Amino acid sequence: MELSAFIVSLVAVIVATTSTLISYLLFRDAKDPHVVVYADPDLKRPSVINLIIENTGRSAAWDVTFQSTKPVPQEAFGIERAPKPAQMNRGPIVNGIPCFGPGSKRVITWGQFDGIRQGIDGDYLDITATYRSQPSLAFWKRTYQTVSRIDIQSFENFDVSDRNWDKQIAEHLKVMVSEVKKLRSLSDNALRVVNVKQSENDPGNQA
Repeated sequence: MELSAFIVSLVAVIVATTSTLISYLLFRDAKDPHVVVYADPDLKRPSVINLIIENTGRSAAWDVTFQSTKPVPQEAFGIERAPKPAQMNRGPIVNGIPCFGPGSKRVITWGQFDGIRQGIDGDYLDITATYRSQPSLAFWKRTYQTVSRIDIQSFENFDVSDRNWDKQIAEHLKVMVSEVKKLRSLSDNALRVVNVKQSENDPGNQA
């Protein structure tokens, strides 16, 4: 009888401990930083591709550094027969990020399709982000590594139409203002407001 009670108590302790551990791991995972790197088209600059670093986690990432399987190109512009661009020598990919807040982004103007493909000498490259965090229920910083695969081949023949509506509206307004100024500058086509009633009662206008 005593042995059965002991076994039941032991099982209850194990279940409670396991449940607490799982809850803690889930809580910690929800609070951990998560740094990713990806390429994305710039919707306001046709044909331009940005390299974006983002912390999609819910806590700050400290001492973020990056390593890549191939040299990362810089200012890799060119749509067809692009020259091989220079290797990236500045910016967060090279210098790292001392403290990267949750939800923060770093957007790098990377280049255009063929220029980037020439720079990475293939279809993709892998970038590994290494960083640390300070969990709220721990006395030491944890170290993380995230590997992001940057694919460029999927951008072949992607839509490069101009969707910068703000810029287009501003350009149309500029044209309209220019046309109005031209009309006002011509004496024959000058714009003026005439008081119809006053014009009819003016003795000088009567026969």
